[in-house]
Amino acid sequence: MIKQILQWSLVGILCLPLVRVSLDALHREETIDYQGAAWKARESLISRARVLVSQPPLIARLDLSRPPGDPDPLPMDEPLECRYVPKPPKATTPKFECELPNGQTIKVKYGPTPEKSGEVAASRLLAALGFGADLVTMVPRLRCHGCPWRPFQMQKIAEFFFAAPVLNRLSAGLSPEFEWVSVERKMAGREIKVGSHEGWDWRELPLVDPRKGGAARAELDALRLIAIFLGHWDNKATNQRLVCEEGPGDDDPQAPCRHPLLMLQDVGATFGPTKVEHDEWSARPIWSDPATCTVSLQSLPYHGGDFTPTRISEAGRVLLGERLAQLSEAQIRSLFESARFPDPATGDIPGDVTPWVRTFQGKVRQIVNRQPCPSTTD
Repeated sequence: MIKQILQWSLVGILCLPLVRVSLDALHREETIDYQGAAWKARESLISRARVLVSQPPLIARLDLSRPPGDPDPLPMDEPLECRYVPKPPKATTPKFECELPNGQTIKVKYGPTPEKSGEVAASRLLAALGFGADLVTMVPRLRCHGCPWRPFQMQKIAEFFFAAPVLNRLSAGLSPEFEWVSVERKMAGREIKVGSHEGWDWRELPLVDPRKGGAARAELDALRLIAIFLGHWDNKATNQRLVCEEGPGDDDPQAPCRHPLLMLQDVGATFGPTKVEHDEWSARPIWSDPATCTVSLQSLPYHGGDFTPTRISEAGRVLLGERLAQLSEAQIRSLFESARFPDPATGDIPGDVTPWVRTFQGKVRQIVNRQPCPSTTD
């Protein structure tokens, strides 16, 4: 009898992956009504959205060893404490969500992935230049209460075998520590979604109308140009966010929103097509066609994704160039060092980031020290 129970139990366990695959195959994505009121309200918000924050920082005064405008810096001299928030893992980068003692939920990336460094540096640069950006910090130690060991991998396996509640119960008394993790806190403001649809598509930028209070062509071009500067090739809609700057609240696109903002998020796939790879980042010029000031990401993974080749206006080039030129060499060095960029020659961390600084400055010169861009038609 016991033998039969064990045999049937084993059969049941072995069948669970087939059940999971079948359920995933039967799962249907939510259908978005692109003619409905919610989608039209979202498009209306995009038409008057800005890309620069309402109160941009004074660039020359910024300390880029920390997120610009951080109202509550995370501790560096003691472990950051948080409680595990179990959720089905997405994508492939090891990460998990965790709740701070103040109730704020953070996203933690751990392990050897270069995305940690890329996201820290890219988000700080965006914020320094006046674009919307999340607060991302490299933390030496983090203690996660209720975390399983290797939480991303274990949660994924548990979800696959319908055993997540068991894993979470077994992990309740654990408090593993993680070293040198990136911690993301969302920029203040409520996110606008329509059903399961998140973010915005680069092909939607023509919807922005300065006559309705939206960003000017120069500001949109500055956003495009900084995406080229960073090499933001993983630019699917979910890696951008539409928010209302004025504060938290529900995500109803039809609710009043005085200051809609288009911003970049999840910017870890930057500084090279293989993420934080100096030689590859250095080898890619700003302009795909210098004569016409055309920019493109088509040489990067996914052939540029949703970013279509675009001619940058002279006003857009000047706007971003003037802001980048305000960054001192010390600030740029601090940006890379605090994000723990590797020494290009040795791979050491910490190591000499001078090559990263020189490449950054060279890309700034490509924008600033060139002939004016030819006229474009809005």
